[in-house]
Amino acid sequence: MPKTNHVHFIGIGGIGTSAIAHIMKKKGAVVSGSDMEKTEITDALKNSGIKVKVGHDAKNITKKIDLVVYSPAISKDNTELVQAEKLGIKTMTYPQALGELSKEYFTIAVSGAHGKSTTTAMIALLLNDAKLDPTVVIGTKIREFKNQNFRVGKSKYLVVEACEYKRSFLNIHPDILVITNIEADHLDYYKDLKDYKNAFTQMSEKVKDGGIIVINDNDKNSVDAIKKTKNKVIKLSEIKKLKIKIEPKVVGSFNKLNASMAAIVGDLLDIPKEKIESSIKNFKGTWRRLEEKKKIGKTRIIDDYGHHPTEITMTLAAIREENPHAKILCVFQPHQHNRTIELLKGFANSFHDVDEVIIPDIYKVRDKAEDIAKISAKILADEINKACKKQKASDGGGLPKTAKFILKNHANYDIIVTMGAGNIYNIYEILK
Repeated sequence: MPKTNHVHFIGIGGIGTSAIAHIMKKKGAVVSGSDMEKTEITDALKNSGIKVKVGHDAKNITKKIDLVVYSPAISKDNTELVQAEKLGIKTMTYPQALGELSKEYFTIAVSGAHGKSTTTAMIALLLNDAKLDPTVVIGTKIREFKNQNFRVGKSKYLVVEACEYKRSFLNIHPDILVITNIEADHLDYYKDLKDYKNAFTQMSEKVKDGGIIVINDNDKNSVDAIKKTKNKVIKLSEIKKLKIKIEPKVVGSFNKLNASMAAIVGDLLDIPKEKIESSIKNFKGTWRRLEEKKKIGKTRIIDDYGHHPTEITMTLAAIREENPHAKILCVFQPHQHNRTIELLKGFANSFHDVDEVIIPDIYKVRDKAEDIAKISAKILADEINKACKKQKASDGGGLPKTAKFILKNHANYDIIVTMGAGNIYNIYEILK
């Protein structure tokens, strides 16, 4: 990162942007920022001494600021960004800032369609448990890091979750690149699976000379994506040679896969086998990944970030595996109308392991008017009913109405799962 006395963040409430803001503050810079709404994240930023304004205003940008970092979600005509350019202040996107940070460290970047956050968390905690004192930037909060999504360490190690949206991760320069899996997503940006896969090929080319790529060789797309790499490749199947016990407490075969990849990274860093096993065994999960919430009456409540058909299917299968006779309701909020259209068939077939599904609404983000007109909660519910004959799906009519349904009917279910990457977690404020 360029040396700076005062850095201002536009869209500071983003999960990644906020992490960089905290890190810059810890490194001694004066930090300020703005976001369109007040959230838990902006509250945490304020509590750490960062000035946060709600709403964007050109007056927030002064000549005292020498660097402006902005979220990729910020438009080029944003009033603060325009003002920064008028004043000749250096600007960079959050992915560019993360990329600059990665040049300063031995960087371990975790990429993939699914499992990024969990694998990143496992690696971060593994390094922390081994006293390697890492700096961490992740897309979810971790209990062991005081419920924050970052950590500032003093060692050479940086562990980052590398997001592929708009090829953002191509700014990162890793020493170790982990690819969990590759499956078409973000089709509002990528043309198709080939284009999506090509982004991971490009990412593999960003690995520093002498670096290592860790891949899931059970995933053909991952194998194809790095075929031409000149770097050393470690395959998931090689975990067998290490003879490390992979026993995460958090349910699901997919967590064993994430843990196996974390274990391989631990071995590459010469962390003793017993420390790897202990760290994985004690892994308690992360924020909004199979997170147990406070019960309502006798009904268990589980919250999860899953928003892609594969993630939903695997998560619900894991819950069903642990609770074979439970009556389960899934409250699923799709993230983005375009994704719902592009992956409609997959979504429709994702709910075989629950008894009922409620779609409260579709979270609107980066959506065109024509996409909003094409799909609705009711249309998705109808498609689920066609594909999942034993399940019942319905339109919840919005978060408040869905919350009222839960409060009135929770006793009819053993488990209620809230799921999605939008503002579905706001339902807990309504339930209070």
